[in-house]
Formats: sequence, structure tokens, C-alpha cells
Amino acid sequence: MTMRPAFPLAMQVMGESGRHDVPRLAAQGLAVEIADFFDVAMWQGDYQGEARAWATALKGFPYGKCLHGAFIDLAPGAQEPQVVEFARTRHRQSLEVAAIIGCDMMIVHSAFPLRDPMPWQMADLSKRLVDYFGALAVEAQHRGVTIVVENIQDTRPEPLVALAAAINAPNLGLSLDVGHAHLYSPLALDAWVWGMQPYLKHCHLHDNDGTHDRHWKPGEGNMTYRAFFEAVNAVPVPPRVTVEVPHLSGAWDTVRTLAAQGWYAPPEHAVVATEEIGVHKGID
Repeated sequence: MTMRPAFPLAMQVMGESGRHDVPRLAAQGLAVEIADFFDVAMWQGDYQGEARAWATALKGFPYGKCLHGAFIDLAPGAQEPQVVEFARTRHRQSLEVAAIIGCDMMIVHSAFPLRDPMPWQMADLSKRLVDYFGALAVEAQHRGVTIVVENIQDTRPEPLVALAAAINAPNLGLSLDVGHAHLYSPLALDAWVWGMQPYLKHCHLHDNDGTHDRHWKPGEGNMTYRAFFEAVNAVPVPPRVTVEVPHLSGAWDTVRTLAAQGWYAPPEHAVVATEEIGVHKGID
């Protein structure tokens, strides 16, 4: 393969081990995605202190910084106002964290159900989500943050694209989680990449067995990726691709494999030990 990839590569990290790896991420040209703010307990404690610890660790970091915003028990498309207000509180706190750290991007979860409701119900839900995420994008713009809405149980990209088009904000886009697409959608991954245009700004890369959201390193499940990588290289504006593998050893294995197979071109000064790992099935 002679292609020189155009997409920026990132790694999802968390906690002290993630902060310890910041110099290595920078040396190998990787952006960072922070995953500490999933846990419900984080929001009951000193989440601002944790954000400040990340801000210190990332001081001078030269590449993109993304926060995965809160999502547990959030329902921004709910009809009950108090339920929506709870989601708004957590997302505002997430934006506060993103601003403390200096993130340029924040991920939020889609609220479309696995099965479409009745057409009039879908129209009402879509309107509520346009209002919700549109207002969130306005708040995020003041903090210099781009919001990306990630597919969860979505079976096709069209409702997400319609959402982004209706909001029509330069700092709101879409995130493609390839593992979720594999679990819930009959569409090939490259169809998702092209179908999310022109709003696709971010992707999550991991593997699963088609049954559970395993977050294995690519090659450990039954997903294939060649058409996906070809598509993200071919779209007019390549998205940031984040390795979302919880175990750092597996995440670094993935980076090395991507470099060995030519999908990722690290900076000239980086030392990516491609000889340490073989070519995994399914990643190419």
C-alpha cells in the first residue's frame, strides 16, 4: 500500500495512566480523547479538580484535544422537561470540563431509538433534538468547542444528517462509531462515512463480535476496515479517527498496526515500533 493517509489519528485515554502517556502521544503525532468523565461518580465529586489535572498534563500539547461528554442516563430527546434539564446540566458540566482542559471537540450521544417511532413521533423527537443540540452548540461555540453527535443505536445516518443540517452550526457535526454501526446497522462502514457527509468530523475505531459493544482492538472481532479507511481518506475533509480501546496495550498495538499497514503516517520524528506486532486480521 502506497497511500499516505490524510486523516488525523487520536487515542482515547483516562486517568493517571493516560496522563502518563501524554508525552508519548505527542511524540507520535496523536491527538487525545479523554474518557474520565463517563462515570456517574465523577459528577458527584471534584470533577473540576480532575479537569485541572488534565489541563496541567496537556499544557503545550500540540494536537487535538477531545472530551467524551457525559452520557449515562441522559435523554435529551425526552418529553419530560425535568429529564431534559438533567441532561442539560450534565452536558453543561461537560462543556465546563472541556473549557478547563482546552478541548476543541466534545462528543455527545445520539438519542434516536433503535426502531423508528411512528412518523409523527419521529418528527416531534427530531424537533426536540434540534432544539436541544442547537442550544448546546451555541453554548459550546462560546467556549471554542465543536460538538459531535455519535451514532449509538442508529441504523442509518439520515436522521443524524438531518439533525446536523437543521441546526446548521459550524461547530456541530457527527461522529461515527464503527463498533456501534456494526452492532445496529446493516450498512457497510464506508456507507456510513459517505452517508454522514458533509458533517462527519470524528470517528471511533474498535472491534466487536457483532453481539456486544466489546471495544476490542481491531482484529480481535469480526469487523473489516479496508473500505472504511479508504473512505475516510477519500472524503473532502477527513475526520479525526480515535482508537477507542480501553486497554492501553491494545490501543498502542492498534497504532503500531495502522502504521505498519500504511493507514497511519506518524510524524518523521516519531518512533513507531511496527516490528513489534504482526498484521492483525480484519484491520486491513
